[in-house]
Amino acid sequence: MCSSIFFVLLSSFNTGKLILYADGRMWQLYPVICVWTADYFENIHLHSLKHPHCPVWEAPKWTSADGNSSLWQSREYRLYCEKMILATQGDETGRPEARQYLEDRAVGTSERVFWIMECISRTTIIIPDILHTVYLSILKHWMDWVTSFFEQYSRIGRFNQLWVMRPPYPSNA
Repeated sequence: MCSSIFFVLLSSFNTGKLILYADGRMWQLYPVICVWTADYFENIHLHSLKHPHCPVWEAPKWTSADGNSSLWQSREYRLYCEKMILATQGDETGRPEARQYLEDRAVGTSERVFWIMECISRTTIIIPDILHTVYLSILKHWMDWVTSFFEQYSRIGRFNQLWVMRPPYPSNA
């Protein structure tokens, strides 16, 4: 079920891959994905979680900000994968229990690629996309400033007219 994009990583995780290095020697390497940069909404989608829950702890998103993560159990994605299979393909008697287990932890019933991968670092895989957040904050600050500037000099109407006339991708127009 794993995405074909990661198939090479999965197949070489157990056996390793011989690679010729610049020093002229062959080295047996074992791939590990340490970081997957994504914002919160991308992370919950990547891990089949429901908003607003934390992708690291079995706790609502807003409670994880308290800094006391010892109150919450870390997510067990491999177990989620087993429960998802039971909930969708298991016998009729085990399905309700498996679905309830996933529901109690705000987990969906569709497998995600990171659930079964052994070649990831579970402690560092979920990294928020700080650069994305910074860019959004800078853009919001800049737009607020420009808007108030044009409003102060009664030019916001003309600015909006000119903005609407711009093609969506000026370099491709």
